[in-house]
Amino acid sequence: MNEDGNPEVLELLPPATAPEIVDLEQRLPGRIPHEIREGLAVSAGFANGPLESWSLLGLDGGFGLEDVFPAAHSIAHDGYGNYWVLDLRPETVTWGPVYYACHDPPVIVYQASSVEEFLLQTVQLWESGARSAVDAVHEDAVSVIWKHNPGLIRQVEAARSPDPALRGFASELAPEFMIADLRAAKIGHGFSWGRFGPTTKWRHHSSLPIWAVGKPSTSSRVRAWLFGC
Repeated sequence: MNEDGNPEVLELLPPATAPEIVDLEQRLPGRIPHEIREGLAVSAGFANGPLESWSLLGLDGGFGLEDVFPAAHSIAHDGYGNYWVLDLRPETVTWGPVYYACHDPPVIVYQASSVEEFLLQTVQLWESGARSAVDAVHEDAVSVIWKHNPGLIRQVEAARSPDPALRGFASELAPEFMIADLRAAKIGHGFSWGRFGPTTKWRHHSSLPIWAVGKPSTSSRVRAWLFGC
């Protein structure tokens, strides 16, 4: 229902064409999963909807910041410059998790385990009853993460971890880095990719949802203050 109490009708985009699917295959690492191909055969996304845009074929522009998401595939947009993205890799066999990539505040939030789950969360924005997880992430989680930076692990602690993946990743980092391990993330978990300002340093594990953010050097901070770069 909309604000006037009238039902909202979701309009689907046409199915993806064969050339569009070929273009998608060429642009993205990994293979397009079977269930995504089936979805594209029905519709590429929404012509209208609770969010500004929603498309399995991807959105122009996208989130950017290749150090945070080396091969991000942006599938939804909130109308304010923020995107829901997939963090794809050459070994990708499923499309998920879905992350909310926000610029203001500059945080990354775990949204859903799969595209299907994110689709249901999006539709729920127009349904009465329980609050949608999309709304909870968009309105609440970003502020909590930005203000409190929960769950970050100091590099020196991670370097002593019994977890070989975490320990190996940490061993490649300088001590000023803090690590966000989102392998077991739940809705609303995340990290501040811009925690230390515009010159924040980022690292991404080569194959796992583990990130690190680090303080810029003093010279980088001075250069950013003087020249805005």
